[in-house]
Amino acid sequence: MDRLHGILVFLRVVEHGTLSGAARALGVSTAAVSAAVTRLERQLAVRLLTRTTRRVGTTAEGAEFYARCKRITADLAEAERAVGRAARGPSGLIRVRLPLTLGRMWIVPRLPEFMGRYPELTVEVVCMDFVPYTMEEGIDLSVQTGELHDSSLAVRRLATAGYAVCGSPGYFARRGRPAAPDELRHHACIAYRRPRTGRIRDWRFEAGGATREVPVSGALAFNRIELLIEAAIAGCGLIQIPECYAQPALARGELELVLRDCRAGGYEISAVYRQQHRQTPNVRAFMNFVTALFDPPPW
Repeated sequence: MDRLHGILVFLRVVEHGTLSGAARALGVSTAAVSAAVTRLERQLAVRLLTRTTRRVGTTAEGAEFYARCKRITADLAEAERAVGRAARGPSGLIRVRLPLTLGRMWIVPRLPEFMGRYPELTVEVVCMDFVPYTMEEGIDLSVQTGELHDSSLAVRRLATAGYAVCGSPGYFARRGRPAAPDELRHHACIAYRRPRTGRIRDWRFEAGGATREVPVSGALAFNRIELLIEAAIAGCGLIQIPECYAQPALARGELELVLRDCRAGGYEISAVYRQQHRQTPNVRAFMNFVTALFDPPPW
């Protein structure tokens, strides 16, 4: 503690340029300031200051020591501010990454509730359709769909969505309804090309308690789920997508479900964040918001 006191006195001497100026700022005598700096120099076994009758300067070692100590005290001041913010609750900026379609349909429309609850918080949303392998710097929390790649992140499962096969009423009037996955070869199936890998995704079905993948073919393929839905509504063919994306069109009657008895689940929706951010007020607030939002799933 004595050395820390000496460091703080030393910083004031350098900033004020005189022992007397530092003494006035600290509310102590000039002799006390001089004694504190002398003790510090003795402890460090190095001369930090050059003294004249009018001014005090730093030696080369003193200048380096000042720069390092200044950074340390700045970090301490920021730590105090951070703790103060934590005591007040969520405030400042939180950067959240959302899948574009899931965010547009189910999260962004509910953001006014979150913003109203935390008026001192600023939210920046970064949209991305595919799951990145790592969580880039500057992102505080990420809502992700599908497979997770970075095992070092903390994960909270939000929901599981089943896969739904849909088509428009007009398509079914023209082509009929498949009664089993094997009948899909007689139908126009609109394919989904994964943005990350560039591969066409096979369709998944449950059979005998196991998940079975069925390759499909058709004249159309898209790398955006929103466009798959629009193409199906237009009557271009059948699509298989997670039910969380299909539900609004199903509710409006623009799409209808088929192959209900063999639909596959396992499309995970998760919130991930760095382990060290677990207790930060901003992350905790947004985590609680999305957890409540998907309990139960809004679709």
